[in-house]
Amino acid sequence: MRQLSAGGKSQVLLLVFLTISLMVIIMPILWVVLGSFKTTFEIANHPFSLPSSWKFDNLREAWELGDFKTYFLNSAFITGIGMFVVFLTACPAGYAFAQMSFPGNKLLLYLFIFGWSLPVQAIIIPVFFQLKSLGLVNTLTGITLVSVGMALPFSVFLMRNTFKDVPKELRESAYVDGAGEWRAFLYIMLPMAKPGIVALMVFTFMNIWNDFLLPLVLLISEDKYTIPLGLLSFQGNNGSNYGLIFGGTLISMIPSIIVYLIFQRQFVEGMSAGSNK
Repeated sequence: MRQLSAGGKSQVLLLVFLTISLMVIIMPILWVVLGSFKTTFEIANHPFSLPSSWKFDNLREAWELGDFKTYFLNSAFITGIGMFVVFLTACPAGYAFAQMSFPGNKLLLYLFIFGWSLPVQAIIIPVFFQLKSLGLVNTLTGITLVSVGMALPFSVFLMRNTFKDVPKELRESAYVDGAGEWRAFLYIMLPMAKPGIVALMVFTFMNIWNDFLLPLVLLISEDKYTIPLGLLSFQGNNGSNYGLIFGGTLISMIPSIIVYLIFQRQFVEGMSAGSNK
């Protein structure tokens, strides 16, 4: 009886904790969504109430006045190329670390883990001068390269854990059937790692799409701005019009929300890969 009572208390505490956590996450999003359809007066006086009349013009005006089309295209270019390069490099590297034995395996893995531990703030100045010497400051190519470099350490570690979960017997069976290393990787191991790959793509998308510091330091011209940097500029130009600012904020949030909602199950499965090891 005493054990049941203790278990019940734990359940209640867990439920309270999860409810508070959910509210902390949901309330800012709800605030932005509702504010996107309100006037400035309503946002200031009734922040969480429903709009008296849904003001859809906030989104249209924010899109047109803020030049969000340019910011979207820039973010899409950096994020799309970055995801492609991360996929091409992190998957083979993670596979090699997880399934193959070669000299320096552990040393290289430790170097990736060390790179993962480096905060971007610690290396942003050397990175800036390195890009400057290459003529890549204020270019989408330069910031794409840096974004990929920052994403790779964690990506390789994630894919290494994913391929660790794939039985080595499958790879050996492919050898018996006459497949080479690349065929075994492409046609046997890679499809088995689909949850991890989806998690990798979602995580890379979120990181690059929402990154603020790198664009702030490496991009100068407004026509090169990404969504987060463009939103900052938009807020500076429309400081007192909260309806427009909330509209611009909602526009910047929509892609991340859509991607996460579509792939949330695979994302959770992929992120938990290797956690049972």
